[in-house]
Amino acid sequence: MPHESPQILVHAGLHCSGAEDFQRFLGLNREAIRAQDFDLAYPGRGGAQGGGFDCAWPEARHRHDDLEAFVAPVAATLAAQRRSGARGLLLSEHDLAGRMATLLQGRFYPAARKRAEVLSRALGRPVDRLVITLRPYDRLFRGAWERYALEREMEPFGEFAPAMAGFAGGWVDTVEALRDGLSAREVIVLAERTGPRELLSFVAPGVHLADPALPVAVPAVTDSALAMIQRHFRQGARFAPGQRDRLLAFHARQPQVERDPGFAGLQLADLRGRYIADLDALARLDRVMVVGGVLPAIAAE
Repeated sequence: MPHESPQILVHAGLHCSGAEDFQRFLGLNREAIRAQDFDLAYPGRGGAQGGGFDCAWPEARHRHDDLEAFVAPVAATLAAQRRSGARGLLLSEHDLAGRMATLLQGRFYPAARKRAEVLSRALGRPVDRLVITLRPYDRLFRGAWERYALEREMEPFGEFAPAMAGFAGGWVDTVEALRDGLSAREVIVLAERTGPRELLSFVAPGVHLADPALPVAVPAVTDSALAMIQRHFRQGARFAPGQRDRLLAFHARQPQVERDPGFAGLQLADLRGRYIADLDALARLDRVMVVGGVLPAIAAE
């Protein structure tokens, strides 16, 4: 029976928050979710099975007059994922707010509003629920550098730390930009990273999976593994298929010295203080509900 007003549920996972794990989870359980009459749209570039929502998005340099050129391709990609009469659409995109590279420059998702507006126009109606997973600033910036350091030769983290510590904007601006750009009726902000099954319950509480398939756990990224990977790249070498994952898994099993947060003491205190203040400000925003306490969110890191 067709639904007159299918739900539109959007997960803006953002970076270093488990979004790609969630998309792999969606890929593994794609048929079970579709059997409950929910369409799925998520990118395949993170390795998720069946992902086809790999779209070009505007950057901060694009003017609002330029946005229409991005709308039609996004709308066409969505149309290919959707079925007539479906109960709803579950969409997950970890680049919705912006590219991870901007974090290395100390620019905090400056294109978030424009990207949200493009998606809103492509959808053609307001979003019913928007779920966003946050990370404390010091761990987000460190995690972004680590992700790049796994793939290519990088300058030491300390070279990026000053720009990161002095970043403009933040989670309040980003959440407001996504909420308003998507005209989201309800926004759930997760202050703690959750597993994919729990995350699904926040994004799409109407979907129930009795025995979902779970993605293979990714080994923790350790400082010793990163040092070896960077030495490998500096020597001009490349990794054979599976070699890097085996290296990460090996180092994850070894004892590690206490990790250097990468920021000077005052920088680190300021970043953590800003995060706590921003969670408090987010909890006061209209149509926004923050899930997870401040202290557990910091301690979990």
